[in-house]
Parts: sequence; C-alpha cells; structure tokens
Amino acid sequence: MKNRAEYLLPIAGLPLGATHYTFDLGLTFFKMFGSDEVEDAGIWVSLNILKHASMIELDFTFSGWFEVMCDRCGDDYRQPVEGNERLILKYGDHYEEESEEIILIPAELHEFDVSTFIFEFAVLLLPVRRIHPDRDDGSPGCNTQALNLLGQMSAPTTTDPRWDALKDLDIDI
Repeated sequence: MKNRAEYLLPIAGLPLGATHYTFDLGLTFFKMFGSDEVEDAGIWVSLNILKHASMIELDFTFSGWFEVMCDRCGDDYRQPVEGNERLILKYGDHYEEESEEIILIPAELHEFDVSTFIFEFAVLLLPVRRIHPDRDDGSPGCNTQALNLLGQMSAPTTTDPRWDALKDLDIDI
C-alpha cells in the first residue's frame, strides 16, 4: 500500500517519555484498506505515545465524521464519531497479539505500523445501525420521498389466525 510511511512510528528512535503525533484521515486512507462502506471521511486522530524502558503506551483519540449511507432511506449523510482506544506494545522476542490491547513486539523492531490499528479503531466507531439524525422538530432526518415509498410498500398487518391461540399463553421468557 502506498502512503503507509506516514503511519510508521520510529519506535527505536523515540525518546523515553511522551511523544505526540496527529493524523488527518480522509477518504483516501479508508480506500487504501478497501473500505466500500465509507463514502467520505474527515477524521482527526491524536496519538499520544508514552515510552517506558520495557513497553510503549499508545493512546488514540478520534473525532470527526464519516459520510455513510443511511440504512433507512439510502441517502448519504454525515455520521459524527469520536472515541478513544489504547494499545500497549511490550518488548519480547517475537510478534504476538496477547490481547485486544497488548501486543508483544521484538525488541529489535525499529518501526511499528499503526495504520491498520487506526483504520480498525476508526471504523469501529461507526454505529451498527446508521440512520439520519432526527431534525430539530423531531421528525426523521431521512429523505421524505423514500420514507413515503417505504410506507406504501410496507407488509400487511394481518396475521395468520393459526398463531392467534399463542397470544393467550402466559409465558415468561
């Protein structure tokens, strides 16, 4: 992948103590990973690094927006996102992901690529259900023409009479 060099942290050259990086992510970054659910993006990432003798703490702070398709009406909209994630890099003799937060890295490793982690953390900020936010008056923010068409195409509300007897059962689940 091209342009990954800016996401390579020179961990061998980092001084002990705190270091700070910032990244501005746009559509190009997400297309680099083959993402097809993001139509556009404006994400700002602040990366605070705290290097110790035996480990490195990486604290990511995300804020910005994704342009995604609304699950209800199909129009694109801007979904605001923000969040924090943390990684701990511990020195060892091989590379191993011990947990979601702790990664063992070889002591002789000179650079560490954070691009994949930034991508995964950012995409995980998106809600599972993506729907336009409501308007100020409380009405749905979706395309009204699409909502009207969906209303006309809704399934009938009649039920199969064979299932009606089950409604009378008093069962706690």
